[in-house]
Amino acid sequence: MTTDTAERQTSLPIAAAPVESRLVISEDVALAVEASEGTLKAAQVRVLQATICSKLTVPQLQLYVTICARKGVDPFTEAYGFPNPDGGIAFGLRIDGMQALAARTGELLSVKVETLTHDNADGTKGLVGARCTIERDGMSEPVVEEAYMAEYDRGGMGWKQFPETMIRKVARAKCLRVAFADALSGVYEPAEVADERSP
Repeated sequence: MTTDTAERQTSLPIAAAPVESRLVISEDVALAVEASEGTLKAAQVRVLQATICSKLTVPQLQLYVTICARKGVDPFTEAYGFPNPDGGIAFGLRIDGMQALAARTGELLSVKVETLTHDNADGTKGLVGARCTIERDGMSEPVVEEAYMAEYDRGGMGWKQFPETMIRKVARAKCLRVAFADALSGVYEPAEVADERSP
């Protein structure tokens, strides 16, 4: 009886498993890909969802990639976004993204950043802040902005480990925003608004 059952089982035809011709894209990923205006693929959206955009809802992710696409910036390396209490996002650009956006105007002539120090009683130099000077084609005078440690140092990890790098980023961001208000108005670098853990 056992042999007959086994024979009957082996004689049954085995149905072929259906073969998917393409990967099924979930609706949330598809919406974000569409919002990116063709600048992102589904695999890239999944990486964003799993990493730097993990706290964003689907509408917030759509908004984030839409802004990145409209501004022509890289959502992975040049931009950042985090949720706002009102359901929107705080959108900003990292310093390299800000300068890249300014450079894309074709009018950025030069950027100079200096560290501001004072003499300590023991003869060493103390870090006070940083000054940035930017020349833009079409402007008769360069734009000069300063940032001071007393105003921006919040004692976070980035400020403790890399204070000079952090304050120089703030000065450069402030100056870029003034010199290129048409492209960067309302856009902030993380060092200006929160502690950033790496320079």
